[in-house]
Amino acid sequence: MGVMSIRIDDSRRKALKVIASLEGKSMGGIVSELIEDYIADNRERIKELSEKENLNEILKMSEKSFMEWDNEEDEIYNDL
Repeated sequence: MGVMSIRIDDSRRKALKVIASLEGKSMGGIVSELIEDYIADNRERIKELSEKENLNEILKMSEKSFMEWDNEEDEIYNDL
C-alpha cells in the first residue's frame, strides 16, 4: 500500500476530524472512501480515453499532476 500526504488548511482538517469522529471513522478512512468514489465515478471516462488513445498518451497528460508529488519534502516516503 502506498502512502500519500496532503496539505489542507486547518479549518478543513478540523471539520473533517469532527465529521470522522461523529461517524466513528478515521480521517484517513473518509479520504479513502472519497478517493474510491472518485475513481468509480471516472472509471468509464478512463476506459473511453484508453480505447481512443494510446495509454502512454494518457499517462503523459497526467505527468504534470505527478510532478508536484516529486519533491524533497516527500522523499522520506520513497523507501516505504
